[in-house]
Amino acid sequence: MGQMTKTYAVRKGPRFPVHCPFCYFCDGTLDKGTIWDLSATGWRATGEQPVKAGSETTVYFTLPDGDESRTVLVDAAVVRWSEGRDAGWEITRIDEEARARLDQFLENLNATDVISETKERTRSW
Repeated sequence: MGQMTKTYAVRKGPRFPVHCPFCYFCDGTLDKGTIWDLSATGWRATGEQPVKAGSETTVYFTLPDGDESRTVLVDAAVVRWSEGRDAGWEITRIDEEARARLDQFLENLNATDVISETKERTRSW
């Protein structure tokens, strides 16, 4: 019998833990979910409905920004893997304004991580 092997892709950039609501179209209906890990190229999320690997759709998600929230429209995202209601999504098309908003958010998260790591190292001395 043939063996089943899982294929893993090398991540192109850091992925940050977040808790962001998102909306996506699945089989003609608008569904909701939560993004758990976010990067410049995609995210891992849990949705209300399972999605099939290979599905492509428009996605909206909300990024926390201090006391405000900022919505990001992803013109097209592809589901790269799916396991029940969990899925890994890759951004395939996003406009410049939304890209800038996402990049700024991730840059702020990265700066926060660097500050936290520096404080932790300083305490251990």
